[in-house]
Amino acid sequence: MQKTLGTALAGVVLGAVAVPVLLATFAPLGFIVFAALVGLAAARRESRALGGGLLIASGLWWVYFIRQAVDRCDALDRQPSGSCAIYGSDEQLVLAGCVVVVGILLVAVALRHKTATA
Repeated sequence: MQKTLGTALAGVVLGAVAVPVLLATFAPLGFIVFAALVGLAAARRESRALGGGLLIASGLWWVYFIRQAVDRCDALDRQPSGSCAIYGSDEQLVLAGCVVVVGILLVAVALRHKTATA
């Protein structure tokens, strides 16, 4: 059980580093590369905790990026003759939350598998 939690934590740390680096380097392509990495990690039973940790980190980064965009838009609106409108931020937050929930579920499935085989 501790190994599974350690693997999930390693996935969160890896995702916390990889998501901003990939998005800064490759922009939208970086997210596709990261999603492929998560898919490969989640496909194998032994690495579901790693995939879950990666999903948790990517969902949290997604929330952070949305919040930053909303804050920048609000700052622009406060300027004289500034105008900014962001549409769909609530839906984006729901999607990011779903990514985090799927990551948590993958970690839970990995933990359940470990306790069932122990």
